[in-house]
Amino acid sequence: MKSRNLLLIVPWTLFVVAALGWVLYWNYLANEAERRVHAWQFEQNAGGATVEIGEIVRHGFPVLLRLEMRNVRYVAARGGWRAETARADLNIDPLKPQHAILEAKAPISIARANGATTNIRADALIASVRTNGNALAEAGIEADNLVLDDPAEEGVLHAAKVVATVRPDAGSSGDFQFSFDAQTISLPRAVRSFEAFGLDVARLRALIVVTHGALTTQSSPGDPLGPWREGGGRMRFEAIELNWGPLETTGTGEGGLDAQRRLDGRLVLPVDRPAPVLTAISNGPNIDNDARRALSLLAAGYVVTGNDITLDIGAHDGVLRIEGLPVRALPPVY
Repeated sequence: MKSRNLLLIVPWTLFVVAALGWVLYWNYLANEAERRVHAWQFEQNAGGATVEIGEIVRHGFPVLLRLEMRNVRYVAARGGWRAETARADLNIDPLKPQHAILEAKAPISIARANGATTNIRADALIASVRTNGNALAEAGIEADNLVLDDPAEEGVLHAAKVVATVRPDAGSSGDFQFSFDAQTISLPRAVRSFEAFGLDVARLRALIVVTHGALTTQSSPGDPLGPWREGGGRMRFEAIELNWGPLETTGTGEGGLDAQRRLDGRLVLPVDRPAPVLTAISNGPNIDNDARRALSLLAAGYVVTGNDITLDIGAHDGVLRIEGLPVRALPPVY
């Protein structure tokens, strides 16, 4: 009889001990997660930024851990921009606490120093960060039916699916690998010099190595990318796929900013059917007359020969060039 009771008591005792241990562990993770949020808030505020979180509410016990953060507001210490949202949820898997997922549960408003505002909304908007000790292992953003709306400008940008990730480049310390994939994009308005390409982009995908990428976390007032540019930062396009209007291509390139913060670089894009592409560019309303005639002649030649082309698009000394022909002047990026 005693042996039979013992067989019942031991499993239940182990279950109770395990349950109490899990409760203690879950609450420890919740306390630690809140502590890290408040520590980050304190560090940002001490550095000149302003971080406000109205309230933090815990959810998810016993399986998951979710911190519901209400009325979140962030004002950058440099760059003059701010962001705010009514709610964002921080999700942590108790079995993988080094992996945190931040989900936007309300539209996000981003205001820039020049007074412009962009409102962001999506069916799902999730950012994730995975660390290895104190070092970044990978970070990413994923959005479904993403909409970017600037109330002061006509049109909105819409993308059915957007996925972006960044991770340290294993081949070079201080460099980062950045990947981006956007599908079924509707542009808010025509892109200057490419107006005839239309507003619908079927896909834009890029794999980029950002050299000296760690310097992008630094900035100076009015010059957010200054330290990165002065430190020799460039972007190397290992692959860029673009399906937009008459253009379907997968190419390579490199780029950065010049001293006046204008685009500086080169894209090399193989094109199987160059005539429609060159014709569309030449029909743009902002194309120089000499460039229009030259591009039209090039297009006519490719209609006759049927040859493909490797399209060379360059940006140097403040001028955009296509196949060496000057198309238009380039203003500073900011």
